[in-house]
Amino acid sequence: MPVVLRSLSDFKKFLRKPGATLRIVQNTFVERQDAASREAYRRKGLYEPRTVRALSKRAAVFDVAGHDTTVWLYWDRGTRHWRFSGDTVTVPLHATLGPPDAVVYRCSLSEGPTRSEPARRSRPSPAPEPRPVQTAFGF
Repeated sequence: MPVVLRSLSDFKKFLRKPGATLRIVQNTFVERQDAASREAYRRKGLYEPRTVRALSKRAAVFDVAGHDTTVWLYWDRGTRHWRFSGDTVTVPLHATLGPPDAVVYRCSLSEGPTRSEPARRSRPSPAPEPRPVQTAFGF
């Protein structure tokens, strides 16, 4: 099923779906860095898939594939500058100095359970009925 995002509301609905995954496809801030810095960001998992671990009213927490770390994505009034197009979300980075930067995320739904989505377990069998205890008087 293709992902089509037109607004922040669509994006939040997408994040609630099992297997929701984000992947950075462009980060202009990192692209302007020297080769050693870009490689360091890559080793830390910047471009690895991120699966949703938790959602709150104003943020999402993601697990980074292959790394024992989490990443937060916050939304507030600044989201009016976010751009939604098909399966991508462009988030501008507002810095006081330098040219404007942005991060472009590609959204997809992965198949099967992920680390943030545990596999379903079968229902435990019911406890056996207690047997009546026989007393010395036979009641």
